[in-house]
Amino acid sequence: MVESEEAGIEVIPGVVLLRGLPAVWLRRASTVVIADLHLGYEESMARQGVFLPRLQGSRAVRTIRQVRELTGAKRLVINGDVKHEFGRLLRSEKLEVARLIKAAFDAGYEDVVLVRGNHDNYVKPVIEALGGSVVEELREHGALITHGHKRVGEHPGLVIIGHEHPSMSVNISGVRARFPVFLLVPLEGGEGTVLVLPAAGAYQTGNPVGPDRSGYLSPLIREKGDIGEAVPIIVDEAEGLMPLPKLSILWELL
Repeated sequence: MVESEEAGIEVIPGVVLLRGLPAVWLRRASTVVIADLHLGYEESMARQGVFLPRLQGSRAVRTIRQVRELTGAKRLVINGDVKHEFGRLLRSEKLEVARLIKAAFDAGYEDVVLVRGNHDNYVKPVIEALGGSVVEELREHGALITHGHKRVGEHPGLVIIGHEHPSMSVNISGVRARFPVFLLVPLEGGEGTVLVLPAAGAYQTGNPVGPDRSGYLSPLIREKGDIGEAVPIIVDEAEGLMPLPKLSILWELL
């Protein structure tokens, strides 16, 4: 891993994890990728009697603007689960997704793509009406971008997924704090690397990463991930990026 000027950490040539942001920059493709915004989460929870401040939409817009300012990228890729509800398109989802796509073009992105996730039913017409596109997967400069909920066929050396919402709990002065993480997972047999993105949604606090690959959601990680060699990298808005030892060492320490 090497520092890439002020932007973040270059984990693979041309692949930069952005400092303090849940996004990865593919410099050669002028593309940035985020995942798991889960817009409309607050309305979904309100229908269940749980009332939360409406933070997701504003945070999502702020994030894509910050990413654009930092990188100057021409393309924004949302790697699945731009919306939260499975079975329908809620009113707030429609409004917040439309607001996000408009804000992305206003910020200077020339192209906005949703790689469809398992939550993204009924949202395609909203995105396409505003000039964006929806695809099942995307291949860019040696990377396969796919949400992670399905098996993948042939793939290049790097697979970028979301879906997992990876996180880690850290003991700080006797208090356990949970942080979202990027997770770099080598594949067995030298078949490449999976880069798991942290969830970008304000309320998606994350699922703790663990040493047993059967506990992961992605079929690719469950079937081929070398979890002991996986490297978590904490991302925090204030502190930036904090690489940790590989999981096999961490679990010995913990």
